[in-house]
Amino acid sequence: MIHLRYLQYCLLIMIAAIMHPGCAKTTGVPSVPRSAALTVVNAVPNSVNIVPVINTSSAIMYFSNAQSIGYGNFWEYSPSGGNDTVYAVQQNSDTLNIGPKSAGLFYNILDLKVGGIYSLFLTGADTSSPDYLLTTDSLPYQVPADSTVGIRFVNLSTGSSPMSINLEGSPNGSEVSNLPYKGITGFKNYLCNSTLTNGSYTFVIRDAATGDSLIAYTLFGIGSGNGIGLGDPTNPSNSLIFRNITIAVYGSENLMSNSPLNAMGIDNY
Repeated sequence: MIHLRYLQYCLLIMIAAIMHPGCAKTTGVPSVPRSAALTVVNAVPNSVNIVPVINTSSAIMYFSNAQSIGYGNFWEYSPSGGNDTVYAVQQNSDTLNIGPKSAGLFYNILDLKVGGIYSLFLTGADTSSPDYLLTTDSLPYQVPADSTVGIRFVNLSTGSSPMSINLEGSPNGSEVSNLPYKGITGFKNYLCNSTLTNGSYTFVIRDAATGDSLIAYTLFGIGSGNGIGLGDPTNPSNSLIFRNITIAVYGSENLMSNSPLNAMGIDNY
């Protein structure tokens, strides 16, 4: 009789565990957030801070305090993926009530794949004639045996002549021979260790036709000895080893412009 009651007691415990699974230990893998990565770059001359609004049809007035992007800067967002409504306006009194379809700088429905990495470069001659470049980014494999950084280049200077890019001291066009407006290269791996000349890379941007120097952009080294590397342009104390950046040329070649030619580093993954 005692043995029968013991079996009944065990059976009741098993039934209770089945009926109340929340009390049991969970051994499954936690779900992973499903999203894409979208880096938005403000290269629109004469613009004030830009507010991108993603995955909604609401007017900008509801997002007036959202993260904004100053001219010559960027910010990364994590949309849910799928068909996302994306629009961008300036953060000022003239645009606070603008809705997506009348957005002054950008409006589109983007098919952003879950897990995809994208860059949205906002550019144009000025705020009255905006333009953009949207890219799906494929990041290179970084060789584990070497300390490397992936670098690519993009020309966001509206109305500019094609550009060439070379490492300082190398022949013209050693890195890029012809980069037209809205042209973008793939990522190329560069050594990022003690073999660096003077501990840095200086890229010289020139007019591809004339060879005239337009501007230069330098990635400075950090560390010393065998621990040297390149610093993150947005936070120079952080190393770029095994990471990737985009060097963007933006602004106007016109020396009298209020937004003269410039270059910036955009931190990728």
